[in-house]
Amino acid sequence: METIFLPLQRIIILQGIEAQSGRELSNEMIQRLLKTRGRRVSIAETNEQINRLENRGSVKAVRMGDSGFVNARITRAGIDVAQGNTRAEGIEPPPGD
Repeated sequence: METIFLPLQRIIILQGIEAQSGRELSNEMIQRLLKTRGRRVSIAETNEQINRLENRGSVKAVRMGDSGFVNARITRAGIDVAQGNTRAEGIEPPPGD
């Protein structure tokens, strides 16, 4: 069973990516974003969340070989979830929804 924190992390990630002008963030920037929101996570945990969001169609991830660098770009479906226009299983709705 998932803890409540994982769905909350996912909406933080989607909203953080959606807020960027290029609508993409690296795994390291996502890790920093989560830290600013009180969620200390490892790069491995960050990558797990990116993978989960990609499997749900909310982001498209580009992996840079063996470097461990992952770049996540939000999809149209992910934008809808980030903005509260639709809900997705395993992702907390935005605050206020």
